[in-house]
Amino acid sequence: MDSWIGSVDSQTVLVVAAIAVSLLLVTLLFRILKAGLGLIVTILAIVLVLQSVFGISAGQLWGAIGNLPQDAIQLVKSFDLNSLMSSFNG
Repeated sequence: MDSWIGSVDSQTVLVVAAIAVSLLLVTLLFRILKAGLGLIVTILAIVLVLQSVFGISAGQLWGAIGNLPQDAIQLVKSFDLNSLMSSFNG
């Protein structure tokens, strides 16, 4: 067994392993794209509509997405819980 392992060129093993890993990564990439293709097309459509109809750039959209946590916190802080509860209690 040791003589068989010693006779194998390590460079050949490395090339074969690199080809195998590359094929597996390409297969994984195609599966991910196939599964998410509908979502990708939807996001692209939204971005294109925002750009063409409203003149909103992709950078502005990403900025707004980045500000969502702060905006949500401000919205929650701005609620007047007493008036909200009184409207439900009738």
